[in-house]
This record gives sequence, C-alpha cells and structure tokens, in this order.
Amino acid sequence: MSSLGEKNNKLLEWKKRLSSVHMYSITIVALALALGFGIYQYKQKLNYRQYLQNRFQQAFYEAATYVDNVDNLLAKTKLTKDPEQSAPIFAQIWKDAAAAQENLGELPYQHASVSSALKFLSQLSDFSFSMTNKAIDGLQLDEEDWEKVSRLQMYAQTLSKELNDIKKDINDGKRIDWEEVEKGGEEKLGKEGATKITGSLAEVSKQFQDMPQLIYDGPFSDHIERMEPRMTRDKKKITKEEGKKVVEKFIGKDKIASIKPTGETDTKVEHTIPVYSYEVVLKDQKDPTIAIDVTQQGGLVLWMLNYTDKDTSGKELTLDEARKKAEKFLEERDYPNMKASYYEKVDGTVVINFAPQEDKVIMYPDLIKVKVSMEDGEVIGFESLGYIMMHHDRKLPEIKLTQEEARNKIKQDFKIKKVNLAVIPLESKREVLCYEFKGEYENNPYIVYINVESGKQEKILQIIQSKDSVLTQ
Repeated sequence: MSSLGEKNNKLLEWKKRLSSVHMYSITIVALALALGFGIYQYKQKLNYRQYLQNRFQQAFYEAATYVDNVDNLLAKTKLTKDPEQSAPIFAQIWKDAAAAQENLGELPYQHASVSSALKFLSQLSDFSFSMTNKAIDGLQLDEEDWEKVSRLQMYAQTLSKELNDIKKDINDGKRIDWEEVEKGGEEKLGKEGATKITGSLAEVSKQFQDMPQLIYDGPFSDHIERMEPRMTRDKKKITKEEGKKVVEKFIGKDKIASIKPTGETDTKVEHTIPVYSYEVVLKDQKDPTIAIDVTQQGGLVLWMLNYTDKDTSGKELTLDEARKKAEKFLEERDYPNMKASYYEKVDGTVVINFAPQEDKVIMYPDLIKVKVSMEDGEVIGFESLGYIMMHHDRKLPEIKLTQEEARNKIKQDFKIKKVNLAVIPLESKREVLCYEFKGEYENNPYIVYINVESGKQEKILQIIQSKDSVLTQ
C-alpha cells in the first residue's frame, strides 16, 4: 500500500510541475503578445507622427509657394491696361490667396503671427474677387483701387520673405519639429532655446501690426466688422427709467403689472449695440413672461419675446389673418408701410419678415421679424436688428434701364409673374437698386435681381415653398 501511495504522490507532484510549466508558458506567451502589441502600437504612433510631420511640412511649402505666386501676380496687375487684361489675373490671385490661407491654416501653430497672416490672406482673396467682378463688368480700377493693390503687394512681399527665410533654414538642415512648434506657444517665444524657425514665425505678426484697414466688396472687409447702427448714431443716451417708459409704450401700459431691469450691455465692448434688458409681468400672470431689450442710444426696441405657453389645440388663424395682425402691430408702433415677404410656421406660431416700402421701392436691408401666435393673433416676438443697423433716408440712384431692357438680361423662358423695384444688400453691406423679377423656370419659383444702373445680374434666389413656409436660398 505504501508503494501505491508513493506512486500517487509522485503523480500529483508531476501534475503540479506540469501545471506550473503550463501557466509559466501561458504567462510568457501573454507577455510576448503584450510586448508585441506595444511595439506595434509604438511603431504605429511613430508612423502617424511622421505622417503628420510630412503633412505639416507639405502644407507649409505649399503655403509659401502660393504666397510667392500672389506676390508675382500683384506685380503683374500693374502692367495691365484694360479690364479684360486684369480680370484673369485678379481671379488667379483670388484662387491662390485662398489656397495659401487654407494651407497656412493647417499648421499646428496658434500664435498671433499665423492669425495675422490668415486675416491678410482672407482680405487679399476677397479684395481680388471684388476686383475680378469689377473688371468683368468692364469697369476700370480707380486710383484708390491701385493704391490698395500697391499696399497689398507690399504685405505679400513681407509674408513671402518671412516664409522663404524659414524655407532656407529647412533647406540648410534645420528641420521643423511641428510638435515642438505647437508646444512652444507664445510664452516660450524669445526665451533662450527657442528655435530660429519659431522666432521667424513670430516675426510675421510684427510685420502685419500696421496693416491698414481695407474697404471693398468682401465679407472680411474691416469696415463691415466695425459698422455702426444707423438708427442709434448720434442719438441721446436714455436712462433705465426712460427705457421702462419705452417698454410700457411698446407692450401697452394697461397690460403690464410690473417691469424689472435685469441687466445692460457693457458700452465698452466693441461692435455691440448697448441695450437695457427688462423682464415684464403681465396683469393676468404671476411670473415674468416677457423679455425685452431697449437700445441705450435712442430708446429703440431691439427685440421682444413673450414666452407664455399657448394652447395650440384649437382653430388656427390663416396666414393672411396673421399677416394683418402683424402689420397692425407694426403700424401702431411707428413702422408704417411695411411689406411682408417670407414666413415660416413653427409650433402654432408664424415668423414673418417685413421690409419698409418707400415710393414703391422695397428696402430689404431694413428687415424686421414679427412672430405671431396662430391661435389668437397675438404678437409674441419682435426683432429689429436689420432695421436698426441699416434704416436711413436713402438717395436712390437714377434708373438707367427700362423694365423691358432689364428683362432682356434674363433668359426668355423665365416666366415672370411680378416685378418690383427693390434695394438689396450685397455681402459687403453695399446696397444696390434693382428690378426684382419674381417668376418660374422649369416649374421652380425664383427671384432674379437686375441692377437698374448697370444691368448686372446681382442675385438669383430660389424660393423654397412647403406647407408651412416660404423661404429663399
């Protein structure tokens, strides 16, 4: 029996050893797999890092090349004599400046230097687009235009030189580590150990600090960013108590239980319309249900919203009934002769866009939006930003084209249903007087605007109609 017991013990001991060896082998394999996966991940990270390095390097070289092209093209424009000669060159500048902006914007560098260069390229691209359109219309560039071309070329030369200095450093073996450039940040510039390349990038912003403001037909024009509201210009600043009187008149004193000031805009903040803000409790309510802003200069209502819940389960007004309610509301608040244009219905309400009509001319820049409850016709929303920004006494240009001559600028198979005269804003906020042709082409509704002076087709809008809205795009 003892012999059998010894054999069993040896067998158990052997199994334990085998199990230990097996577990050890599994551990070794697992560690090997983990190590292998780690090495693979590390190599993948290195490959991806190298890919990013190469992409940033490529973007930098392409940006530099496009800036060089722009510099040369700006010089060439000065040799052109006629609009048909300058148009294709300005078109190429527009394209190359946009491409340079796109590539420079890819670089992982957040210092103000890149922002300054990007803004310059945006302005240059939009200025060139404006000059292209001017040349296409057969108009000669005036003296002011050529002065801008000279200044833009000077800054293009500056940017080109800085970028080429960096390229020279790279070609001399000073490779850019874009991760270090990104980490460098503004706080490390100028400190000991900062790379010459990083410093060169920082130099770009210094060259652009005195870049002049440009005024031209383009969305990045500085004068648009700094536009002053026409309706509040040179108007007396009112007090908060005077603002409450404006609120009482606008909503109706007999409807109001209380008015509470809730804040005001900091007048030192640039490009904002300073306002006083108020909450209004109506006589049939316990809590504030109306928010309203009044401009500090001139005391005009900028916007109003009544957020009382409405029961929309009953019968709705027609759109025509809602429009009439809105028109009456505007007329009672000294906004006469307002013409409704586009609308959109949402959740038992309708938002209608209105523009003033003066001497049979629609003034589209002076937009007012009115929100009406389709349940009872109550006006529950009002916004007059476009009106406050743009409304003024206009001196309209002489109409040089007859309606028939303007109609001949449009395809003959465009079926015209209605014609108006209208002032429309361009992207630059410059205004033009146009014939507004409303009609259909291939069974789709469109609006075509033809300039009354030049006959230029300024805009084509497609009317998007649905069950609940009439909009344009």
